[in-house]
Amino acid sequence: MIKNFETVKKELKELAGVLNAFKSEAVQLRIVELILDSSVFQGDKIPAKDRVSQKPSRKKPKAATKSANVAANKGKKKITAAGTGAVATVSKLAEGDFFSKPRTINDIIQHCSTNFARNFKANEFSSKLSRMVRNGELTRKKNADNQYEYTKA
Repeated sequence: MIKNFETVKKELKELAGVLNAFKSEAVQLRIVELILDSSVFQGDKIPAKDRVSQKPSRKKPKAATKSANVAANKGKKKITAAGTGAVATVSKLAEGDFFSKPRTINDIIQHCSTNFARNFKANEFSSKLSRMVRNGELTRKKNADNQYEYTKA
């Protein structure tokens, strides 16, 4: 099976330090395979360039032009988002009477979770709420818990 087993064993012992220098086990295995394939199993009868077989590279399909995309999409229905985001949700709540009472960000999150079946984080609402305060759409004051409460202006 393996010609000159003792010499191969000796060579591998010498290469152990070099192989262990590579942290990736895949790289180590690849180097060992290359060494074993080239010297032991193949007997150096096949040229080195033919020993390593690689998968042929595939060409990527060219991107379709704009006119082709427009023609392809004429009969299709426009795809909409799965749900409204945090910014649109806060705007929708501000249009209604949700902010007629003072509300904290946690109140908004709870309302969205129960009524809209949408889970948001506080940081998703904070930028829109502060923008609405700057624009005069909402006002905010700190409550006893040192949290901002937002109301309609």
